[in-house]
Amino acid sequence: MWPFKKEKSLAGLTDENQKWSVIEAENELGPILVRVNNSAIEWAKHPELNIRVGFAIPLNSPNPGGLPDAEENLLLNEIEDGLCELLKKTGSSIQVLAITTGQFKEFVFYIQNGNGIEGAHKKAISQFSTHEIQCVGENDPDWQVYDEWANP
Repeated sequence: MWPFKKEKSLAGLTDENQKWSVIEAENELGPILVRVNNSAIEWAKHPELNIRVGFAIPLNSPNPGGLPDAEENLLLNEIEDGLCELLKKTGSSIQVLAITTGQFKEFVFYIQNGNGIEGAHKKAISQFSTHEIQCVGENDPDWQVYDEWANP
C-alpha cells in the first residue's frame, strides 16, 4: 500500500456547480450572515491553495445592529463577482466565504499565487470606486478561517 496521498490537480478547480449554505450568527454588534462554499471542502488544505486572501469592504451606509440595505448589497455583489475574476487571473483560487454584517462585507478566498494579491487589490480599487476595498493575504495552509465556519 502506497503511504502517500496524491493531491487533486488544480486543473479541476472550477466555479461550476458549487454548493453554498448560509449561516446566521450574532455578535455584540448585531447579526452576521456567512455564506459558506460547501464544495470547497474537497479543496481544503490543498498544499497549492495555502494563501488566504480577505477583501473587507466597509459599508458606505453602515447599519449598526442590522445588515446592508438592498441597494448597497447589490453593489457589493458586483464587487464580489469582480474580485473573483481578478483573482482567477493571478492563478488558481476558490472563494470560500462571504461574511456580512451591518458594518462591512468580507470575501475570503484561498489562492495559489500570493504574488498577484497586490495587483488584484490595486485593480479592484480602481475598478470599484464606490467602496473602500481593504485587502489582507496570509499564509493559512490549515484553512483555519474556512474551518471555523464550515465546521462550527
